[in-house]
Amino acid sequence: MNQTLMWRRILDEASFEQATVRQDADGTEIAGTALLAEAGAPLRIDYRLTCDAAWITRRVEATQSFQGRARTLALDHDGQGQWRRGGTPAPELEGCLDVDLGISPATNALPINRLRLAVGETQKIRAAWVLFPELQVKAAGQSYERLDDKCYSYRGLDSDFQAEVTVDAAGFPTDYGTIWRRIATGPATRVQQATAEALLSSAASPVLGEAAHAFDWVIGGWRAEVTDFAEGRAVASDIGEWWFSWALDGRAIQDVWIAPARGRRRDIRIADRYSTTLRFYDAEAGLWRIIWINPVNGAVNRLAGTRQGDRILLEGEEYGRPARWSFNDIRPDSFTWRGEIQQPDGRWRLDAEFRLRRVMG
Repeated sequence: MNQTLMWRRILDEASFEQATVRQDADGTEIAGTALLAEAGAPLRIDYRLTCDAAWITRRVEATQSFQGRARTLALDHDGQGQWRRGGTPAPELEGCLDVDLGISPATNALPINRLRLAVGETQKIRAAWVLFPELQVKAAGQSYERLDDKCYSYRGLDSDFQAEVTVDAAGFPTDYGTIWRRIATGPATRVQQATAEALLSSAASPVLGEAAHAFDWVIGGWRAEVTDFAEGRAVASDIGEWWFSWALDGRAIQDVWIAPARGRRRDIRIADRYSTTLRFYDAEAGLWRIIWINPVNGAVNRLAGTRQGDRILLEGEEYGRPARWSFNDIRPDSFTWRGEIQQPDGRWRLDAEFRLRRVMG
């Protein structure tokens, strides 16, 4: 099954979920977005989960945007009932083999396909139940009874909740009681979106540990006041944009740096930058290394450094001379990014300065 599915929440006619399902011999990946009205406020959840060939959940990533705040969740499962949340053991989930995203009818397909019940058979399970917008995770007792070829009775064993779930031939819900209804089915998403889903991650990999905190604050979108300098004097200024996301299974951070910003690029008065940076942690050296590529002019910079208080200093070379770029005055919603070139006399000369304000994240 390689399809995109869409559901409408008929309970209140106020919410939707769209998910793309991809399968191969190694297992199943479900990547989806839920747009919900939560107490009159917009709630967006982007998630990706993977299951092995036996439909046992192995990894879950989710990013929630609610009330002007972005929060992330990462769960890893060893396939035997032991879970980790953000790299930390989660013994309260011991014995769970499935994840149940509380806003998603799609995740009912996981136990349905894993259990493969015969008609008339019932089985009890424990699932890692994720509650939104609280972003809490609890072990929940559940039961599934197969009523006929395409219909199951679902019960929450820790509550009075019960619903009949009708599924398609692949075990994905078409109707979930009086709550969700499938309204569209189509081919899997186009290659550009599939590539983005493979590249980007919603959270840092647990293998980074505490090192992730050096840069986790920067994830999101930023508006930049850009100033370029020559011989220590400001020569041009404009507005830019900067977007950061975890990438490569959460082991790196990828950004896109655009100056002038899109929509302002007809009159380019500053150095033209439509570029990307990959940041990754070198555990052996204890440094974050970055590679910046600007295909507009062919520039490639390699820098490395660490965070010290409210500053991150990255050092390397630019134009064949020692260079340093730094994050300064780091605050939750602002920072200043400065680029400096070392002169023959050893002094550092300011080459560019960007004042950033958060617009998303």
